[in-house]
Amino acid sequence: MAALIKKNFRLWGYGKALALFAGCLLFSVSGRINDGICYEQHILSAVSDHYYLTYFFLPVLLLGCFPFLEDDGENVILRFQSYPSYFYRKWLGAGLIALLLIAVQSAAVLLSGIGLARGNGWALSPGAVGEELFFVLRQYFSTPVQAFAAFSAWQLCGSWIIIGFCMWIGHFGGRKWPTRIILAFYMLSVLWMKLPAVRSLPLTGFNHLLILHHNLGTHHRFAVTGITVWIFAILITVTVRFGWRGHIASPRPQISGITAYYIRELAARRKPLVLCAVVLVIALYKLGAGFRLQSGQEWVFSLFAGHGTGCFRVLPFLEMLIANGAPLYLLAVFVEQAVSGQSFFITVRADTRRKLMRGILSAGAGFLAVYALLWFTAGFLGLFFFGYGGGIPWKMLLFAVFMKFFDTMGQYLIMMCVYAASGQVTIGFLVITAGNLLCIVPGKWGFSLPFGLSSLTRIAEFNPGAGIPAAAALGTEAVVIILTLLWLLTFGSKKILN
Repeated sequence: MAALIKKNFRLWGYGKALALFAGCLLFSVSGRINDGICYEQHILSAVSDHYYLTYFFLPVLLLGCFPFLEDDGENVILRFQSYPSYFYRKWLGAGLIALLLIAVQSAAVLLSGIGLARGNGWALSPGAVGEELFFVLRQYFSTPVQAFAAFSAWQLCGSWIIIGFCMWIGHFGGRKWPTRIILAFYMLSVLWMKLPAVRSLPLTGFNHLLILHHNLGTHHRFAVTGITVWIFAILITVTVRFGWRGHIASPRPQISGITAYYIRELAARRKPLVLCAVVLVIALYKLGAGFRLQSGQEWVFSLFAGHGTGCFRVLPFLEMLIANGAPLYLLAVFVEQAVSGQSFFITVRADTRRKLMRGILSAGAGFLAVYALLWFTAGFLGLFFFGYGGGIPWKMLLFAVFMKFFDTMGQYLIMMCVYAASGQVTIGFLVITAGNLLCIVPGKWGFSLPFGLSSLTRIAEFNPGAGIPAAAALGTEAVVIILTLLWLLTFGSKKILN
């Protein structure tokens, strides 16, 4: 690990540290024009200057990441026994680069304040630069020195997280995408400072990881940043553990059971990223169109509204089709590859065709459970934005997420049944697509259709007079799942895996 750290420091180059010192010193000295500011207030003002952090510190940090974004050769990775071990140790070692950056910045800031009077208090002369910021910070910190230490610690952790994000993008994004994605996140940070409309969105940019006071002042912003980092930690752990083969051949392939094998196949080739993109785009669309929403309950209903029955509305129908069809399409591709490409080795390990079928179904269920969890996360973040509104939104959110899982799971099993009968997975996917289209047929009988039943507009408790009770909806999906599952395990495996 020591050799890897030395190599990364050599690639990073110490010249960037000197450039950071000179630039930080220049920005900090320019802040001394404020009359009546003391030393402790000056260093806090310098370390919290979001123009310096956004337009100078952050570009230096990002440019410093590019030299070691690409993975080392397989001979180096093999020394760490597995790619996850290599990745985590490389990221841990990169924390020293973040530590060096903050140390250099702190030295420049402390040096720039030499000669100012001492005074570790919050009082500023009327109209002084930074008066508004200090008014916010004094509500969270007792002294400027304490706030200075908190800002520096926040920037250290944020720099380390950003380096890890860049390494992750560098591994999974190939050669072209890392630069584009990192540039897009940087532009988000710039726009967040300039446009109030962007600040109202529950998005986390690089600026929130580096600038502490961008997370203060609103009741939900700090929570959104924390949840985003938590989701990123889970995503990076799962993808590095199970999906890293999409870039490098495995030095020691290990397969623990047929289900684990199929789960790793589903996690590869950016399928989880597609699910994240679908949920993110729909949530942002709902958020942008939901300027009239007043509560968390309205937000949850809007997010999971879907499409009703007995009518046809283009945008809600397309939204429902994309939300339910995207994971099912990925599963259709997976099933086709799993069945047509099964090797003699896999068949021998599975022992029976029923075990192979159980592996395929279990992997698909896990895939859809992750998809439902992403929807829960979108709804959860929205509740912070619109407010809790009591316990009703939480009950509605949990019901909607469970229905989303049961709905997609039922359609997945129906698609598998059609595939078993016809031998064509494309026909199965078209059948469930046509099943979703049946919602436009007039008549109350369409209320109980299992296709798209996760739409809250079809639930009587949330849309009185236009749906069925929530318990009946859950029961309908449960019956569909049980019947199709029994048929697949009894007869379907013989027809598909012949």
